[in-house]
Amino acid sequence: MTSVVDVLLKVFEHEAQQARCVLEAIKDTDLEFMPKEGMRSLGLLANHLAQIPLMDPSFYIQEIADMKQAQMREKELNRNTLEEMLAVFDDGVEAVKKRFTGMSEKEFFTKPLKPFYEQGDAKNWAYYMPEFITHIAMHKMQLWMYLKLAGAEVNMMTYYGHHPE
Repeated sequence: MTSVVDVLLKVFEHEAQQARCVLEAIKDTDLEFMPKEGMRSLGLLANHLAQIPLMDPSFYIQEIADMKQAQMREKELNRNTLEEMLAVFDDGVEAVKKRFTGMSEKEFFTKPLKPFYEQGDAKNWAYYMPEFITHIAMHKMQLWMYLKLAGAEVNMMTYYGHHPE
């Protein structure tokens, strides 16, 4: 029987594979590109997406306790090249797989989690795992749109994790 943890881990891995493909598409794009003044540059957005698998779980388990620590961690993880960004992303993906592989449903549904920015009661992995996957998906789409606006050769196949032929 397949557990809820296993199903959501597979969904995460699928979304991560697609996000990695979009990240790879920044290869020959100007990382300073900005669709409009006041927005993040393409490079900063790519870094943010690459960092999500490491950062988000750290919020949930309170390894990162406040905004100052979050900003310091983001700065530590910022990279200047695609290869370095992909290494950060891949390290995060592996850490997530390690964290959830073999996790019991009891822990998944009952371990109390509460990031510093949340109000109200603690929640659990069953709440935060879909939120975490959605965070990756949202920035995958945002990066894909930046790439389109910058004139990069991306299409819906790129968005869905397929490299150009």
